[in-house]
Amino acid sequence: LVGPPRHGDNRVMRPGRCMRWVGALALAALAVVSAAPARADDALTLAFVGDVMFGRYVPGGLAPIAAERHDPFAAVAEVVGAADLAFANLETPVLATPDPVSRWGTRMRFVATPARIASLAAAGFDVVSLANNHHYDQRARGVAETPGHVAAAGLTAIGAARRRAPVRVETLERAGWRLAVVAVTTVRNGDPRPGPQLPHVEQHRLVKQVAPLVRRARADHDLVLVVVHWGREYADAPSAAQVAIAHRLIDAGADALIGSHPHEVQAIERYRSGVIAYSLGNFLFDNARPVQRDGGVLALTFARRGAAPCLAAARFTPTVIAPGPVFHPELAVDAQGDAGRARLIALSADRATPW
Repeated sequence: LVGPPRHGDNRVMRPGRCMRWVGALALAALAVVSAAPARADDALTLAFVGDVMFGRYVPGGLAPIAAERHDPFAAVAEVVGAADLAFANLETPVLATPDPVSRWGTRMRFVATPARIASLAAAGFDVVSLANNHHYDQRARGVAETPGHVAAAGLTAIGAARRRAPVRVETLERAGWRLAVVAVTTVRNGDPRPGPQLPHVEQHRLVKQVAPLVRRARADHDLVLVVVHWGREYADAPSAAQVAIAHRLIDAGADALIGSHPHEVQAIERYRSGVIAYSLGNFLFDNARPVQRDGGVLALTFARRGAAPCLAAARFTPTVIAPGPVFHPELAVDAQGDAGRARLIALSADRATPW
């Protein structure tokens, strides 16, 4: 699996028929791409990216990423579209007619329009999580409008706010596979009671509230995913508490835990039969500063081994946010790709990895 990096292909991948626990792998020795493995007909590939936003309010008014005029995902659509299901964290409410000036101040107030989120579906994304702290940025109007606009764009929303039992299992079906997803956030900007509530769980209660859902879902789903918005912003490593929680949720039966919120890529870990991506960083954001502009596409391929699905391949394709003509992700190649790959290797060096 070791070979020279190629222009345009700076991925980190370790293919296999069904990956077995082999202890701490030497990630540095396995960091260079090989050809993608042949896929069985009954395999399923899931792709995950980090935070996606389409603009925010600044003191002069709305500063949008004009995705309706310039496709922000053109450079990455081939990688995203190769998956059977592609997931993103939609870090913004969606309004048909956003106010030209924010009613609630400008500090970290995000908003998107239906035309802008339509670019996600056009690029091959299928599922967006609304379980994040910015879902309340446009207050009750944003909470009420967003799910309808997401559905109209051809996207499936997970983790939407609702009045009863907001923390729940949501079932997705694709290509004969039945997936359970639990989408939660440990952080929220505001608490608009008595309206619909996000699936918000205090971090120290994640295991108590989410693990029972995972165990129940395990019985009648092929795969179980936990999508969690958590951690400390701009931290390049998860806390010891996050690591312990992630392990407990894999122990409960989750096949993968996918994290967001820190706005930086963090370690990716192979723990027992599961994969943990503590944070996938920013994918589309109005931020092209070093580190915060880095993201990537994590592709996990599962295959059936008898009655039990298992992880057959894992691949991380680094991306970088470029500023013009609008902010947009590009595949990180050459020096940028080398840097993104090396950073992930370093961040994951003290963990067993799926490569």
